Amino acid sequence: MDTTQLRKALSELPPSSLISEISEVQNTIAHLLKSNQEMREFNEEQNDLDLIQAIQENQDLIQRKEKQVNLTLAVIRERLGEAAWREVGSNIKEFREQHAQQLQTEKKREEKEENGVYL
Repeated sequence: MDTTQLRKALSELPPSSLISEISEVQNTIAHLLKSNQEMREFNEEQNDLDLIQAIQENQDLIQRKEKQVNLTLAVIRERLGEAAWREVGSNIKEFREQHAQQLQTEKKREEKEENGVYL
């Protein structure tokens, strides 16, 4: 779903569903981070190409989910006002701080993979 379609869909949600959307997406992100960590531990020698591909797919999905959180927060601000935006925003900040190390690790790994390692 592209950004325009997602914004439209979020705009049509009832306020309670709109707010709970953030928690659901964050739960998904937490599971993806845990899954990547477990796959890396299992594939320390990086010889399982299926696991490497699954990790990359999870990394891509984490990025899309982070964008979804940001867009949902913007829609909350537009529809529900500044107070709701601040409240939900503080919850998002807390989640990101709690998972900061994992999110940074994912971001660094992705940048490293994009730049490539050439011998």
